[in-house]
Amino acid sequence: MTRLFLCLAATATAIAQDEVRRAEPVEEPEVQTAPDPAADLFAHGKRLHDSAKASSVIDQRLDRYAAAVEVFSRYLSEYSNRPDAEAAYWYLGESYYGGGRVDDARRCYHGILSRYGKGGYASAAAFRLAVDHFNNRQYALAAPLFEKMVSAATSADHRLKGLFYSAYAYELQGRTREATEYYRKVIDEPEGANPFLHKAQLHLGRLFARAERLEDAMPLLDQAVMSKSASDVRGPAAVEAGIVAAKLGKKENSDKYLMLVLSTPGMETYRPDAQIALMVSRYESKEYGEVIALFRRSEEKAQGEQEARRLMVAAKSYMELEKNVQALELFREVEKLMLPNNIHAFEANYLRLLCFYRIEGRHVPDQVDGFLDIYRKNRPRDPKIHSALLMKAETLMDEKKASEAAKVYNEIDATTLSAENRKGLLYKRAWCLLAAEDPQGAVRSFSEFIADYPDDPRAAEALLQRAQAYKTSGEAVKALADYDLVIKQNLTKEFTATAYLESADIAKQEGSVEDMIGRYQRFLDQFPDASNARKAKANYWLAWGLVKKDRLKEALTHAQTARELDSATYGKNAGALLALAHWTLQNPTELCDDVDRAIKEDYIDYLPEQLIDWAAMQAYSADRFEQSARFYGLIADEDEPRSTAKQTWRYLGKALLAAGKAEEALQPIANALDVEDSGMWKADGLLDRAKALIALGRLDEASAAAAECRALRPQGRTNAEVMIVNGDIQMKRNDPARAAMDYVAAVEQLDDNDRVLKPEAIHKVAVALEKKADPSGAQEYRMMLKSKYPEWREK
Repeated sequence: MTRLFLCLAATATAIAQDEVRRAEPVEEPEVQTAPDPAADLFAHGKRLHDSAKASSVIDQRLDRYAAAVEVFSRYLSEYSNRPDAEAAYWYLGESYYGGGRVDDARRCYHGILSRYGKGGYASAAAFRLAVDHFNNRQYALAAPLFEKMVSAATSADHRLKGLFYSAYAYELQGRTREATEYYRKVIDEPEGANPFLHKAQLHLGRLFARAERLEDAMPLLDQAVMSKSASDVRGPAAVEAGIVAAKLGKKENSDKYLMLVLSTPGMETYRPDAQIALMVSRYESKEYGEVIALFRRSEEKAQGEQEARRLMVAAKSYMELEKNVQALELFREVEKLMLPNNIHAFEANYLRLLCFYRIEGRHVPDQVDGFLDIYRKNRPRDPKIHSALLMKAETLMDEKKASEAAKVYNEIDATTLSAENRKGLLYKRAWCLLAAEDPQGAVRSFSEFIADYPDDPRAAEALLQRAQAYKTSGEAVKALADYDLVIKQNLTKEFTATAYLESADIAKQEGSVEDMIGRYQRFLDQFPDASNARKAKANYWLAWGLVKKDRLKEALTHAQTARELDSATYGKNAGALLALAHWTLQNPTELCDDVDRAIKEDYIDYLPEQLIDWAAMQAYSADRFEQSARFYGLIADEDEPRSTAKQTWRYLGKALLAAGKAEEALQPIANALDVEDSGMWKADGLLDRAKALIALGRLDEASAAAAECRALRPQGRTNAEVMIVNGDIQMKRNDPARAAMDYVAAVEQLDDNDRVLKPEAIHKVAVALEKKADPSGAQEYRMMLKSKYPEWREK
């Protein structure tokens, strides 16, 4: 069941980090020429800030940001009236932000806005605050700050950026009037370069298209397509233009735009959308053969829901051409691709059932039962559910099994069917009921009782039981009405509590997630003394609903509470919810803890491999190599190594090697090499093998691995690593002279900007030269290391 949670992952757009980095102030503090203690203090803080920003070592970076905070705080305490105080506030905020003290950073940015109001720093501060809200999907809070950026900006670049993102934030709130106004301002910019022109044209064109203002949308989208923008603008603009042109009846123009996407290098990401749009256009014009031709034309598959949509259009076209066998096969592919409760999987399963019904009727009852087992609980009133029941009932009727057919007919809600199907249902059901029991008797009996004896003490219980009967028979609306009446009467705590829980369960089954959330929340608010089992259930499903609604931070507390109150029942599922939420929120530390707990408590199978893979990479990036290896080991199949992604083997080997488990690392490294066809990665894997063999003292084998790597003629950094490995082998063989030659060659090849491998290589040269009894040479390299990489420390 927890595999279903994959479909809940968040999809909101975030502002990229490079956009944030470009939100720097457009002016710098005035350089002081005369001796000035204040200027010296400011410059010291600036140097600390810049050094922290440039550092790739996390602990070092945090220490320097903390030092910069102290310096700028002191500066502002002593020199708050100087001209460069605004810049000091900015760098104090940046240092807080870089050091992870986000709330303190926000206060600095707000301080700049309140004290200064206009200029490069104020504009950049507004952007920082806006982006923070935007990336947390707080678009209503982000929009005014983007507008503040516009009013504060003294440069066209900042003003245009603020206008564009103000529009974007309003667009994501559904406030199209404001979004349209700001996109127009970006487009109508009269002077200079406008980096947001074509993005604004794309977005405004989309807004017009969604509002069916097709004639207004078309020229904007066309301008974006014909611009010299990157493919991330031209590609989606061309797809949207193709869709709009098709709606306008301009088939040739539509094809031109969509074919542009299909044939232009760099637009590969948008090709599935273009192909689907072409197929939909042909399907809507009833050119089903053309749909199939387009479908067969592309060998590239889309991903996820895109691929499901592509397959569905093709399968429906096969059905229209009465090629039910071919359609049936594609519907099966959709079912395999999607989670069971996905709308595409549901529709595909139903249409596959309909194809089967058209082809052969004998086994339809079993097929319908399988369909209902999967979907009826969550969609009891869906027309497709009742159409499927009708297929089953009619098949049973044809087989002269009247009693069984009557039971099925009584399950069908006639109001959900088409007029024609409803007519047939009413007639055939009436006939079947002559020879079969009426399963609605309980509902009728309770209804008569309640109507005739409304003051009886048992009326409330009868109402509750009728609600349960309606629920059992699939009449969810009536059941909810009865439960709501029980809640309104509030005759006993037990009845009211039960009504809340049962009605919340119905809302869940019906897919009314917001309603379900409200009912469980009211239960928890009104019955704090309920049993732990009931509170655990309410908290778990409340968390589940909040996850579905992408309110992940709220869900965390409820999932944790459910696990604490009833770990036997909800511990595993709640743990899976927590893991999913932390994965979606990109909380690597918490997610890694969740995965370890899932291992310990034996529900690791509840978690999707993609989640575990991401956790493994986060642990690896955080230098928690044993944990990373443990996670990669969960998704690596040692019995069938070729069924495991080579990247998994590669990083499992690297993690084990980094964790000091050289012997254990050799097999994963070998598994990766067995399936590796990239020369670059093969060379990387051979290097890992050589390093592991060196650690194990198997120098001849290490030398052979290094030679095999060298034979692949690796370039750049990899080639330098080969030289370093050769040097390490020579050092192990007590030949420092030869080792020094290899290390020197590596140093000379590595770029000075490589602040990891090059300083290590320089250090190794110095060590080799010392062992060679060349202290002056060693000292020369140590001075080089200290001069170029003063921050480097031997691990």
